[in-house]
Amino acid sequence: MTSTESGMSLQDGMRLSGMSYPELWLRHISVSGTIGELELEAYVLGLLVPDDHQHNLIAQALNEYFIELGQDHPVGYRDPAVAE
Repeated sequence: MTSTESGMSLQDGMRLSGMSYPELWLRHISVSGTIGELELEAYVLGLLVPDDHQHNLIAQALNEYFIELGQDHPVGYRDPAVAE
């Protein structure tokens, strides 16, 4: 988690969700994401660092899943207005 995020990391959110990467990728596409499945997996695992926009799209896809389950939105968003 960086200083511009509040909430859990993408990796922790993915682990908590129990989703597969293909399922997360489809959910990511549904919120206007455009990256490929392997790139998404690399971002979630921390192998690549997403820009704020990509991070927020992945977080949105995860959080919508949790909301569908009647839970809160635990994955942190990055505020691009806050410098790291």
